[in-house]
Amino acid sequence: MKLIHYALKHLLFPFFLIFTIWGVVFYLLVLHEIEDETNDTLENHKEQIIRSALRDSTFLKNHDDLMSRYFIREVSEDEDVNVGEIRFFDSTRYVEIELEYEPVRVLQTYFRTEDGRCYELLVEISTLEKDDMIRTIAMSMGILYLLLIICVLLVNHWTFRSSTRPLYKLLDWLDHFRVGQPHEPLDNPTNIQEFRTLNQVVEESTRRSTELYNKQKQFVENAAHELQTPLAVCVNRLELLAENPDCTERQLDEIASLHQTVCGIIRLNRSLLLLSRIDNRQFPDEKPIRLDRLIAARLDDLKMLHEEQDIKVDTTRLSPLMFQMNESLASALILNLLRNAFAHNRQDGTIVVETSRNRLSVANTSNQPELDRDRLFARFGKQSQRSDSNGLGLAIVKSIADLYGLRISYNYKDGMHIFRIIFPEK
Repeated sequence: MKLIHYALKHLLFPFFLIFTIWGVVFYLLVLHEIEDETNDTLENHKEQIIRSALRDSTFLKNHDDLMSRYFIREVSEDEDVNVGEIRFFDSTRYVEIELEYEPVRVLQTYFRTEDGRCYELLVEISTLEKDDMIRTIAMSMGILYLLLIICVLLVNHWTFRSSTRPLYKLLDWLDHFRVGQPHEPLDNPTNIQEFRTLNQVVEESTRRSTELYNKQKQFVENAAHELQTPLAVCVNRLELLAENPDCTERQLDEIASLHQTVCGIIRLNRSLLLLSRIDNRQFPDEKPIRLDRLIAARLDDLKMLHEEQDIKVDTTRLSPLMFQMNESLASALILNLLRNAFAHNRQDGTIVVETSRNRLSVANTSNQPELDRDRLFARFGKQSQRSDSNGLGLAIVKSIADLYGLRISYNYKDGMHIFRIIFPEK
């Protein structure tokens, strides 16, 4: 959910609650004002009727017209009444013209004439129907509420979007930012202090990340380059020592062990250098590569190297697979996938290689159970105890896949470790 929608969603409930409370209060105030004005009118009629009755006894009778009427009844001495007391209440009366009962407001009071007689006076006056008034007010408030909601949403949406435009621009810039890759400088002017501070913090953070990345990259490159020559010299000297006839069998075993260790360091060095070059995008040359043919060529070499394992390789489902990429990286991708399948296989195991128009699959048997997916493609994420594995083969595959937008996945099914690569359609 976007920030603007989240804010508007939480704005509607208090707005609806406040407007509802205001509507109820407004209705009660209107009702109170109407009753107050009606009561005043009734009191005025009462004063006029009593004055007229005191002047002329002919007014001591009932009166009825369309808007108001009054009733005068003589009160016996047995009734306990308070002369001058006024009571208001609501009632109804039947209107013959409309054939229905209409609401009226009634004033009840008692007065005495000059001859000492006591009379009860009931004065009625037509008033508004509360049900109709409630419906009218509710309908008016509903329309007003709907219009206000639309206006508030439109105004808030426009205001929110205009005020948060620097935030979305910053998010878009961060979405396209990649450490170690060229990017446009952040151009996000704003008058809002918080967004200016956020821009500064983000720029400083990305600058530090870029500096740290460049230092690490430079260190790896320098270390890889500087180690190549001394490592090659070590290998040559160990080979010369092994050819010395004066060496004992124990010394030859030590030399062979050292030779194996140094060769492992050389492979590690080459892998780190390759990863660094991939991260730096130093493979610009691309051309269409027939990956199925490249797989067949690399399989011939690897089957000879691992001949003693007697691994069965199934290539019956190799179909043409063409993709435009750097030839060296294509070779590294295929070689590391196949080398991983051979290196972590078992004696008399099986490797199944499949290709289609946009998919590559390499499956192999192994003595290992299902691998840890979280560490599978991490650098130095070794999940076997093989001494000749440096834990960078699948990391190289993942780096090449990321470079070209390939989707790589791992599954374990029926004792087979399956690596799949999906190539984008072009």
